[in-house]
Amino acid sequence: MSQRAFSLPLRTIVTKAVKPQWICRRCLATQQSSSIPSEKYSKGRTSELLSTQLPQKHLPPQVLAHVNAESLPINEQEQWERVEPHKKIVGVVVSHGKMEKTVRVRVAAQRWNERIKKHYRHDINHLVHDPNDSLTTGDVVELHRLKVSKQVEHVVARIISPFGKPVEERPPVPTPEERLAEYKAKRMVKLRRRELRIRAGEGDAEAIQKLKEMGHDPGAGAKPGVGRQDNLQQNVGKSRTPSSGAILGSQGQKLPEGVLPGGKEKVGKTNERAQRNKGKAVKSDAKFQERRREAQEKDQ
Repeated sequence: MSQRAFSLPLRTIVTKAVKPQWICRRCLATQQSSSIPSEKYSKGRTSELLSTQLPQKHLPPQVLAHVNAESLPINEQEQWERVEPHKKIVGVVVSHGKMEKTVRVRVAAQRWNERIKKHYRHDINHLVHDPNDSLTTGDVVELHRLKVSKQVEHVVARIISPFGKPVEERPPVPTPEERLAEYKAKRMVKLRRRELRIRAGEGDAEAIQKLKEMGHDPGAGAKPGVGRQDNLQQNVGKSRTPSSGAILGSQGQKLPEGVLPGGKEKVGKTNERAQRNKGKAVKSDAKFQERRREAQEKDQ
């Protein structure tokens, strides 16, 4: 009897075994995406800043308007509840690249014509803050109100419809939480520096040393003779000397020759001043009567 032959596929004989290619660890490290750890770090840093309470009573309402309130402290959550959200603002980018981190966005609007009682299209152009230069001309974007400078009062919230390059290939648009975290980070540094300056003004050697380590002059911004004026007498509307700032004639000061207290009028007899003022009033009244008589004659 013939035994059944054991057959192998032809491809196992023809095809050569592919040897595994050796890749060094340095090349593997360069092939891995380095954005993942930074994203994790930024998210952790953002959540940490959001949960931090700033040593100030109120935050700007525009910064709190679109933030998720669950990650905020209790005091800031109460402020968030009092903020009134604005309506949705959608526009088209009409210009980019001419200003750093700023684009021009056209928002469709209408204007009422009172004469013919009809609405006409009247588009409005806004300068919009683009923190990461993510926008190009033609993008349809959503805006949030945020006063960045004197001329820029809006910030990009998200890209609704990109034009040209996809959204995945562009720098990410910061979320409202990231904007609030950035505001808190800058504010904390400023408040810390202010506290150190106050302590340095009181003579604290440790605060002076910390300011020097930060690269700041402990006495920068201080002016001679300027300080707290809590216990000083308020004299609104009275003239002061440019040197000392005191009122003329107060606290036993010697007045210049021919000057009354306050420094406005010269010393003289009351009767003479009254007669001079009376003469001016009589002349003014005579001119008024003469002009009135001339006007009546012209009308007749």
